[in-house]
Amino acid sequence: MVSAVYKKILIKGVVQGVGFRPFVYRTAYANHISGSVVNLGNMVQILASGTAENMNSFLSDLTAKNPPLSRIDELDITNENFSGTDFFSDEFLILESAEGESGNSIIPPDTAVCSDCLAEMQTKENRRHLYPFTVCTNCGPRYTTVRRLPYDRKNTVMDTFPLCEDCLAEYTNVNDRRYHAQPTCCPKCGPIHTFEQAVESEIESKTETSSITEADPKNSHIQRNTVVLASGNEALKNAAKAIDDGFIVALKGDGGFHLVCDAHNEEAVRLLRSRLKRPAQPFAVMVRNIAAAEKNAEIRHDEGKECSFLENVRRPILICNKSCSYALAPSTAPKLHNLGIMLPYSAAHFVLFNYLKTDVFVMTSANLPGLPMVIDNDDAFFKLSGVADYFLFHNRTVQNRTDDTVIRFVSGAPVFLRRSRGFVPERICLPFSVSQGIAGVGAEMNNTLSFSKDGNIFLSQYIGNTKHLQTAAYHAEAFETLQKLTGISPEVVVCDMHPDFNTTKFAEDYVAYAAENNAELIRVQHHHAHICSVMADNGLPIDSSVIGIALDGVGYGDDNTVWGGEILKCAYTNYERLSSLAPQPMAGGDLATKYPSRLVFGMLYPYVLDGTLSEDDLLSLNLYFPRGAAEAKIVLSQLKNDFNVAVSSSSGRVLDAAAAMLGLCSERTYDGEPAMVLESAAYYGLRENPDLSYFKLETKGINVVDPNDASVSIRTVLDTSALLFDLYSEIQKENSNLNSNSNASKFSKNELAAMFVHAFAEGIGRLALKHVSETGIHSVCVSGGVANNDYIISVLAETLKANDVDLMTHKNLPPGDGCISHGQVASAAARLLMNKNELRE
Repeated sequence: MVSAVYKKILIKGVVQGVGFRPFVYRTAYANHISGSVVNLGNMVQILASGTAENMNSFLSDLTAKNPPLSRIDELDITNENFSGTDFFSDEFLILESAEGESGNSIIPPDTAVCSDCLAEMQTKENRRHLYPFTVCTNCGPRYTTVRRLPYDRKNTVMDTFPLCEDCLAEYTNVNDRRYHAQPTCCPKCGPIHTFEQAVESEIESKTETSSITEADPKNSHIQRNTVVLASGNEALKNAAKAIDDGFIVALKGDGGFHLVCDAHNEEAVRLLRSRLKRPAQPFAVMVRNIAAAEKNAEIRHDEGKECSFLENVRRPILICNKSCSYALAPSTAPKLHNLGIMLPYSAAHFVLFNYLKTDVFVMTSANLPGLPMVIDNDDAFFKLSGVADYFLFHNRTVQNRTDDTVIRFVSGAPVFLRRSRGFVPERICLPFSVSQGIAGVGAEMNNTLSFSKDGNIFLSQYIGNTKHLQTAAYHAEAFETLQKLTGISPEVVVCDMHPDFNTTKFAEDYVAYAAENNAELIRVQHHHAHICSVMADNGLPIDSSVIGIALDGVGYGDDNTVWGGEILKCAYTNYERLSSLAPQPMAGGDLATKYPSRLVFGMLYPYVLDGTLSEDDLLSLNLYFPRGAAEAKIVLSQLKNDFNVAVSSSSGRVLDAAAAMLGLCSERTYDGEPAMVLESAAYYGLRENPDLSYFKLETKGINVVDPNDASVSIRTVLDTSALLFDLYSEIQKENSNLNSNSNASKFSKNELAAMFVHAFAEGIGRLALKHVSETGIHSVCVSGGVANNDYIISVLAETLKANDVDLMTHKNLPPGDGCISHGQVASAAARLLMNKNELRE
């Protein structure tokens, strides 16, 4: 008789909500293995008994044939000597879920509805024909539905929808693809849509004075006053007709509300802009299929290009260049050469398109910029009744709100602009490991959270601008959710150095008031966190040093000034500021970020001081000031008297100034607008074959006073004032020679944009190469919001590559502030590990 071998197998990874236990059951049955499998909340435990040959086959199949949404990160196998009762004779059982210890397993992200479910929805005889909540083990919402682990139906929002007899039969059949599919349901037992309209509204009335209403705590429990016009599939049919007829519909999805209108209807899109008070911010669109995308955008079908990302089960918004046949409403993505496109991902989207005539509709998050997505029906009615003509509600709760993920190609590689739906809460690996639990609370803008332990980092969904109290509250809620789902209790909390950030105060309060956690607080400088993030994202070991290029709008420097265009010598645990863009005056502080004409005056004011220009020369520029010439004179007075003038080395502000100088953008109405419009102008300018060597960004030395000991040193900076003055001079040639072409500029506005951006990026690259030569460090990386700019990063990479230096960029994270929490954790983990090693020595 062949003797049995006994194994205890612990599997960590994405093993919940993906049909992993029934997969183990079927694999055990096929290989004649007895025993059991149980979900421990953050890992799967298998007790297995069988012959050595069968056991080897079983173990091989576990890793080679696992379900499509699962991922095995760790497989811990131990030989055991269990009694026969542990293995239930010749049976293999799926046991009821139990609580486990902290591990690295977590539920998968939400994914698009699968082809099997779509086939059922398209079959008239099927009981799920056109049912908008059709899902199975291999698809659909996960993260947006879960309340706690283990991932069982009772711990999700589906606990309020008891399964009907037919669904229960599928749910309990181990050979069915809906076995223990927690969101599964059907028209008999599942959620339902309703199509509603405010009682006071009339279908014909479309006001242009409405807007999103900000939250008021007194109104948090107000019930909506609506009339239900249709329910079930008729609700979606009515919504589709409303969209086709030019109305605006607030649509509740898996992760929150979107505002929807026909993307071909200019009147509808302009009305949506007016009601949202978003005059220019580009709207994303959802297209029926790839064919509809190709009509309006350049879609490459090569592996790893646009088509593969659009059709991926994660279904991100992909930023694509507009095509020659672009035919959407001009107001959809004004002034830009690209737009965000996504394919349908939920079953409801497919049903909606089944009834729609249009192939493309605007699909924009129903919230004010930086504020959390709206997720509750009554709250949506209260906040959106001045924007939406109709509401397409459903009665399933959104447990964890999640914005759409946004990706674009930068220098030929895909880069996250926002990492959220479809990717959260997947883990990212650190290149080194510490046993302590660490939480990074992130930056103020474009915030995310990160929890880490044992070399794994779990990032939250996009949270937003924590300067707003609603978003700060959402940040605290997301912190608690991520802590609950990962099982990580932070022993170290990491925050930014800025003393006034709400995230900083949150971290300080957590450490001060959660005494039972005995947590330590670590502060990491903003741009150091940026560089640590890109280092860890590229798997650099703990003892690595890099030349880090940090390009963004704002970050609190260790000299108490605003940084944003930095070249740093970085290790995970420390950094040295080698050089930067020249510090520039910002008259009025934050006002200069909204009205970039103030930046133009500030950057050109040194030429007034040295007599090259007069104040009248600046006043004669065709720049926008909300209060006209009087305000322009006040700005000059502020600069002259150094009154209410902040100083910043921000790269974003330099690009804003160039956009204002060229007349491309006079007011920033959304984050990054001037720089984005400048990039688009440069994109078109490149087609005109401009002289890209015409402008140069040169260096100069400035005196720097050490705030600690008042000592003076010289720091090399890039003279962005001189670069802007060159642009000014070229524009003045055109303006002063309207009647004579003898000395007129030979370049168009778009060509000048391309030439300016090229010189800006090339100058940064040349200075980085100087530091490579001086330090002997050949690893160069870039991070920061400006690293989303395809043209700048392409030129920067080419400049470095010409000197045999490769540029490292982010792979799994956004270059913007969405990566800060990740960088904070990476830096803190390295410090803890270094300190531990030093103690051992």
